Amino acid sequence: MPIAGAFIKREEFGLDHSYPLTVVFCRNCKEVQILEVIDAEAYYKDYRFLASTTKTHTEHFKEYAREMKERFLKKDALVVEFGSNDGILLKPFQELGVKAIGVEPATNVANIAISKGCEVINDFFNQKIAGRIEDEHGKADFICGNNVFAHMDDIQEVMKTIVQLLKNDGVFVFEVHYLLDLIEQYQYDMIYHDHMMYHSLAALSYLMKLYNMEIFDVKRIPIHCGSIRVYAQMVGGPYAIDSGVSGLKTLEKERELDKEKTFLDFGKEVYRKRDKIRSFIQNLKKEGKRIIGYGASGRATIHLNFCDFGPGIIEYIIDASPERYGRFVPGTRNPIYSPEILQEDKPDYALLFAYNYLSEIINKEKTFLERGGKFIVPVPEPKII
Repeated sequence: MPIAGAFIKREEFGLDHSYPLTVVFCRNCKEVQILEVIDAEAYYKDYRFLASTTKTHTEHFKEYAREMKERFLKKDALVVEFGSNDGILLKPFQELGVKAIGVEPATNVANIAISKGCEVINDFFNQKIAGRIEDEHGKADFICGNNVFAHMDDIQEVMKTIVQLLKNDGVFVFEVHYLLDLIEQYQYDMIYHDHMMYHSLAALSYLMKLYNMEIFDVKRIPIHCGSIRVYAQMVGGPYAIDSGVSGLKTLEKERELDKEKTFLDFGKEVYRKRDKIRSFIQNLKKEGKRIIGYGASGRATIHLNFCDFGPGIIEYIIDASPERYGRFVPGTRNPIYSPEILQEDKPDYALLFAYNYLSEIINKEKTFLERGGKFIVPVPEPKII
């Protein structure tokens, strides 16, 4: 597979290399992860994902900031967010009067947050950066990382950095795509190189214990078709451990997330699902239907390459992020356009890669639907809307 988010320009054709993509299961800690590691510079020197492009995401993080402030943050508390993207969470914290510092390695994205008035360090989150923050501001009361805790090859460095920077009574909260939802909904399109880990609560608990930390609460959330928000503190910290933690671990045991057979069976079924969507799309093409894609996400890159859906099958992709306009999906090289193209063009179907924002997109694209256009949701089974 190519790097999922590396949307290329026309002059970069031939530079969209593909790499092996192997998913492995650790019999010891029960983590599911990608075997191959690609240099992080390849992802983040030219990163094209902006978190604030969807209303769903924006509203989610406004509520997140409000809840964290009410539950954990005293006056003059210091918040540090790693992987802060375009300031989607920093800005709401700032508007609530909370001192929040972001750490973001992608220069183009960090600059967008800075232009919004956010305080951002344009670098990777590591012990050196933690020392700099501590020297200038003191230790953090609250550290968070959202949709980023699965993106790091050296998770040990991240944990050492958190322990170094966090106050003894501080809280570390993160949101991450949840392994159980990925497996049960067959979201194989979430498996790509920069998603290096696919976390279960059991594996996360194992990781935290290595650093004298404990998970005291967990919340399943619908964002990205199934994520978890995990709350951690140093062992013996100020917060009692919620019964939901043991409850979710029990559910994982029941669903056999601790057994390799679960993932071998999943792998076989993924190929059957792939063949089904290919047949579905090919039959529509035989009927003379025009099909585009909706949402130039990492999910789109995986679907298009895994199914071999080049521009002859999926003519182009539309996306809400200006950062991707005029670029092409790596590997298959489907062109990416603004949604405004639908005001002129009238395709019959849109294969919905951004199905995690289904309700928002249906409300946004009422004109497309009213004139007879249809959306195809690819997983867990092809479905026409």
